[in-house]
Amino acid sequence: MSRRCIGLDVHRDFCEVAIWEVGRVRSAGRVRSRPEALEEFAANLGAGDEIVLEATSGAREVARILSPHVNRVVIANTHRLAESRWPCSTTTSRSASSAAASTGASRR
Repeated sequence: MSRRCIGLDVHRDFCEVAIWEVGRVRSAGRVRSRPEALEEFAANLGAGDEIVLEATSGAREVARILSPHVNRVVIANTHRLAESRWPCSTTTSRSASSAAASTGASRR
């Protein structure tokens, strides 16, 4: 089983999703930021998956919903990611991609 790291850029109405797997990051679109939609998304996650969320006001609730379905959930301070060697962009898809890639690369 390959390891996946999934980055979510959390917004009020949606989360932008990016997946790091086998050294590559790909966009996986958006999921609504509603509990029902997040539960449906979580049903497609694997027990070995790792999730990283941008530290926003809704991140704790998203983490609570997703955490029973995955290996771990990390809530990241994007200001610290910007200071690291995996800088975050201001765009939503790049933020999710950077989060997924930084978590994936750091856990090899």
